[in-house]
Amino acid sequence: MSILDGNKPAMLAEQSTMLYMQNATARLHKQMENSKAAKEGLAKLQEALRNFETALGGLTKEMVKHSGVLSNPAFGSVTVGSNARPGSYSFFVEQLASAHQLSFSGMPSVAAAGAGTLGIGLANGESIDVDISKANVDSNGNVTPAELARAINQASGNEGRVNASVVTINGTQQLVLTAGKSGTENSITLDTSGIADPALAASLGSSKELSPARNAVFYLGDKASGARVEQSSNTFSGIDGVSVTFTQVTGSNDPLVRLDVTLDQAGTAENVKSFVNAYNALFEALRTLTASGGETAAAGPLAADAGVRALQQRLNDLLRGQVNGVRLLDYGVSADRAGVLSVDSTKLNAALEKSPHGLAGLFDGKNQGIGESMNSYLKTWLSPTDGHLKKRQESIQVIEKSLSKQETSLQAKYDQVYKRYLIQFTRVEQLESQMKQTLALFDGLPTFGGK
Repeated sequence: MSILDGNKPAMLAEQSTMLYMQNATARLHKQMENSKAAKEGLAKLQEALRNFETALGGLTKEMVKHSGVLSNPAFGSVTVGSNARPGSYSFFVEQLASAHQLSFSGMPSVAAAGAGTLGIGLANGESIDVDISKANVDSNGNVTPAELARAINQASGNEGRVNASVVTINGTQQLVLTAGKSGTENSITLDTSGIADPALAASLGSSKELSPARNAVFYLGDKASGARVEQSSNTFSGIDGVSVTFTQVTGSNDPLVRLDVTLDQAGTAENVKSFVNAYNALFEALRTLTASGGETAAAGPLAADAGVRALQQRLNDLLRGQVNGVRLLDYGVSADRAGVLSVDSTKLNAALEKSPHGLAGLFDGKNQGIGESMNSYLKTWLSPTDGHLKKRQESIQVIEKSLSKQETSLQAKYDQVYKRYLIQFTRVEQLESQMKQTLALFDGLPTFGGK
């Protein structure tokens, strides 16, 4: 019977090497699997924390919602922010603001070389200088009205203060200048003294006013006894958290424009539910990542990370915070034994009718309430420079590098052991072959014997 039992030396060397190295290999593979699982767990934790941070950020700005309605929507629109308060206001709109707009007809094309500079001034003292000699872009040496308009729009210091365009009417091109903002302080004037071409200077020196620079004039209250407001914009932001943009003047026979700001109870309740859902999603992610495991379930990838467990507990503690004696529990938000939040809608609605501002105080950034405290704590984990996640990810990278070196070293050890076994089994094969040849010689010798 063959010592090699029909196996080649290479096969036996490989099998023997794998048997010799199996404990070290298994140990390294386990370490690499654990490192990979921890890395993936940190990625999932980061995603869960960022999702909660994003949801919390939006809710912190406007947990308690208000709505604003005009008695006649034709007169304008309303935007309501987080610090709005319920109230009613009346307006008489006497005049709408408008942006200054001028047109210049008979615009000639002029030679770019030595064309000079056009000065544009606004009533607020701002000025723009347009170098006409650099306005030519098609390299034919002439500056067209369209190229002049482009030069005005792209002039240094303009940045939308004055918008220029070319309009063709009855086959004639006209340069149109429009102030970027409404109001008398943005009225446009031109200085043509720096223009060398007389025809261009003459055209720009004579304008037609298409729209005057006009301020908005309206009254908070009626015209006879209300507070007069004059401003460059049609948007009034004098009411905390509310802005009204007027689009129509009040006629002599029209009733005053009434603005009603009220608590949006349904929208606020939806925000509370959104917070509860966002928190529960984070809570479930943390529970899965830190699961201790057992006979029938595997442990979570971060089960051994005490810091992540502390994160879970800290958020739970912050959830029970209060501002001026007000808690989330007072608004119908409670947790079961497992830590999952739920909302009692009846209790929530009753608390909102009684004191909506208590809920706002729990989440705004002024009172160090739940929202602000959670935001601050989340930053200690999510900071891209020195956050807990950043440090853990860096630690994983160090471990991965170490395991990679161990893998390289283990491969070198494998190759070394394999070569040794290969030499040994090759020698065995050679010896076996020599023995077979010797036996064959003996078998070929004549047999001597007698009776």
